[in-house]
Amino acid sequence: MSNAARRSVPAPSEGTFFRRALGCTLIELLTVIAVTAILAASAIPMFERLIADSRVVAAANTFRSALEFARSEATVRASRVGVCRSANANGPAPSCSGAATGTFGAGDWAAGWMGYAKADANAGDDFEAGDVLIRRQGPLGTTTAGTRAMLWAPGPGTIVFNWNGIRIAGPVGTFAIDHGTPVAARPAMLLSERASCLAFNAAGRLGSARPVGGVCS
Repeated sequence: MSNAARRSVPAPSEGTFFRRALGCTLIELLTVIAVTAILAASAIPMFERLIADSRVVAAANTFRSALEFARSEATVRASRVGVCRSANANGPAPSCSGAATGTFGAGDWAAGWMGYAKADANAGDDFEAGDVLIRRQGPLGTTTAGTRAMLWAPGPGTIVFNWNGIRIAGPVGTFAIDHGTPVAARPAMLLSERASCLAFNAAGRLGSARPVGGVCS
């Protein structure tokens, strides 16, 4: 390009450059905000389902592990081993209790539990002086945003395994692992579509299943 041609091309002014370099317009900004809000609102239910599912799975795995451990300890120690619901399992003087406490309804094992080997001289199922405490479990999480996991027993009582690993005491049936706003008693219809069932037969064997029509059979 000749010197004359170069001189004929006008250089962009400083004001023009900055007008082009500045960000989006107000309409564009509002559009981005609106789209972001819509995406965030649509993602909330998905995150809630993920949270509920993870809490139910964690509660079921923790409880199942405790029962399997107790059953194993009964055979290893050749003695009776009990697992009872406890509202103060991590306290200095833990005790068995099926009563309601705080936001935990009666029969909701999410309040906590403890496992112990029974002393030969002790005939009771609950934890007594002389029994050996072998595992403690505090509450299964706290209430967050008004919801938490619940672990409903099919009935009252302490679970006891004999020296051969056979269940000889305690509720027989299906434990229901639910999630939602805490309630005072096991609901007729489970609150969450993410709920799970932990079947516990007379021999002490465990099996997992999904509720049918909101009910653990």
